Amino acid sequence: MNPITKDTACFFTQQLFLLGTYNEDKSAHFAPYSWISFTCGSPCCLVISISGAKRKKQTVQNIERTGLLSATIVTQDLLPFVEQQNKSTRKDGISLPQDYECGKVLDVPLLKGAVWSYECTVINTVRIGDCDTFFAAYEQINVKKEIQQLDFLDLREIDPVIYSDGHYFTVGDHIGQIGDYSK
Repeated sequence: MNPITKDTACFFTQQLFLLGTYNEDKSAHFAPYSWISFTCGSPCCLVISISGAKRKKQTVQNIERTGLLSATIVTQDLLPFVEQQNKSTRKDGISLPQDYECGKVLDVPLLKGAVWSYECTVINTVRIGDCDTFFAAYEQINVKKEIQQLDFLDLREIDPVIYSDGHYFTVGDHIGQIGDYSK
């Protein structure tokens, strides 16, 4: 492992998402991102940081043009598609089709069959250095019926991919709930 310094981007547990936007020609564009968090309150927002503001990534261009995006929680079955959407892991000559549909509420592309996805409107953008951070209010949360029928939000059933410094992980055991360890 490289030495960790005060300038190291040191986020060691990040959930992986696919952001979906439409290009100008109305074709769907998906790209993997892991610098995503949440705000509470009204409205609830995803907080999405995308580095490379000076290079104007396609995702950023699309968000700035439309103010809309989808954010799909990546599960293991989506990893081959994710890697084909990433410039650093894409293999030329390989096409992995993934069915998508228009959002239920917003004009955003949604991956068909995804376990969990958000449809969002960007309400604020903050640029710090080479990073754009979008505050995206979610207008619709699309969750598979099986997940909605659970007694609690069991991450083992959703099976999200966790990203850490170039590596993928999945969720382990359920070890309790808040209050179990203060008894």
